[in-house]
Amino acid sequence: MEEPGWLISYQWGEHPNEATIKEDLQQGYPLVIKNFPLSDEELQSFISRLGTALNERRNNNGKSVFDVTIVRHNNFFTSIANSNLAFPLHTDCADFDTIPNTIGLLCMEPDEEGQGTNTFMLLSSLLNHLTEDEKQKMLGKKWKFGNQLRSILSFEDGNYALCYDRITMESFSRLEVTEIDELNKLDKLFKSLSFEIKLEKGDLILFRNDLMLHGRDKIHTDSKRWIKRIRFDMK
Repeated sequence: MEEPGWLISYQWGEHPNEATIKEDLQQGYPLVIKNFPLSDEELQSFISRLGTALNERRNNNGKSVFDVTIVRHNNFFTSIANSNLAFPLHTDCADFDTIPNTIGLLCMEPDEEGQGTNTFMLLSSLLNHLTEDEKQKMLGKKWKFGNQLRSILSFEDGNYALCYDRITMESFSRLEVTEIDELNKLDKLFKSLSFEIKLEKGDLILFRNDLMLHGRDKIHTDSKRWIKRIRFDMK
């Protein structure tokens, strides 16, 4: 898995206007802005010009920025996001009433040993590898994401969208053996289509949550890796 040659990259201060950034993201590819300021305020201000950020109680000061770094309480990780565990390819907020369509990840500090590499898979790549029958099956079958019933593929206004989070799907449902086999095959396909992007300090990567899956590799329990995450609906 190698970083794709078509990855869009800009320097902070030389990045295009918000309209161009939105057009880039709507193509379904990730975009990186390098040397972005390392602060919640700058990140929130920038994202506010692209869309509406999602405020969550557990975020910093209950606003829109969440620190993805290792955090323990009573010797237990406070969440999967705050653990050293690998993240399989997934959609953020798959169990929310409304799923934010865009994610931003700002690298404050990369892993000192080069671990925790971000992985991505494009919906466009997946569609190119599915037969029409496979697409129709994925459009028609509903899976339980918490209290939400959703299909992995959806189609609206002439466009496909993707929703997948196996951890959530298995946490809220007792899956049949055939369903587990189905998800195993999907995971294998997703992995075969995925690619890696190594974020450097000051890299802000933006990507569509409905047009890509994302994940990360496992990191050491003492890793200083620190990512600021912001979820938002692009206008």
